[in-house]
Amino acid sequence: MAKISTYALDEDISGGDRLFGTSAGALNATKNFSIDKVSDFLNTSKIQSASIRYSYQDVGAYDERQPGTISFASSLGANVPFESFNQMILSGQTQQGAQVSDYYTAPLSGSIVLLSNALNPSNWAVYKWINSVENLEAGQDFYTITLDYVNSVGQLVKNKDYFITMLLYDYGEYGGDKTYAYPQDNASDVWVVTHNMNKYPSVSVVDSAGSTVVGDVFYDSLNQVTITFSAPFSGKAFFN
Repeated sequence: MAKISTYALDEDISGGDRLFGTSAGALNATKNFSIDKVSDFLNTSKIQSASIRYSYQDVGAYDERQPGTISFASSLGANVPFESFNQMILSGQTQQGAQVSDYYTAPLSGSIVLLSNALNPSNWAVYKWINSVENLEAGQDFYTITLDYVNSVGQLVKNKDYFITMLLYDYGEYGGDKTYAYPQDNASDVWVVTHNMNKYPSVSVVDSAGSTVVGDVFYDSLNQVTITFSAPFSGKAFFN
């Protein structure tokens, strides 16, 4: 093999071009590496930014959710329009293995976030991030994120990567009042609601027919309330 310095310089680099190097995973054997693969490795494993990177995983009935993914409670298919959902399930870890679940509550709760395609930022969606609740049914270290849709162009595409970036911190403080709507799908006379609004909100309740119901409201903390009623029923609670 001639000296590397004797080879001509390639001024027109493409993703299919090759680099030579040592593979640590193959007993230090000499191998060639494509520019595309090196770029993917750096983007997903080494380059740090203010955005969190995830891959959209379309989870079927027997699939196990993977770390560093966006998914849904059930399969929604390979292409999911941004405007078609107001909840998603996030791994508590990034693709790089960083634990970020606390970030889902502070500072993201109440903030405006951007969800964008990592390779094509013209595919994007803006949401108000309402709250984050641990979802043990989805697996260990997964969280259900409730969102308010604002605007978008495009869709989630299976196995493509997406960034989540905070655009505006605490929209309730800097852009409008914090609100949260909680659905109680199963009839109960005690509703425990984690709203993550970081305040003592006013509470109003309606049953499944839309009639107002009065209950006893106890503020467990700035982020959770317990509402007790005289009889079990299903409906919605509104916080502002």
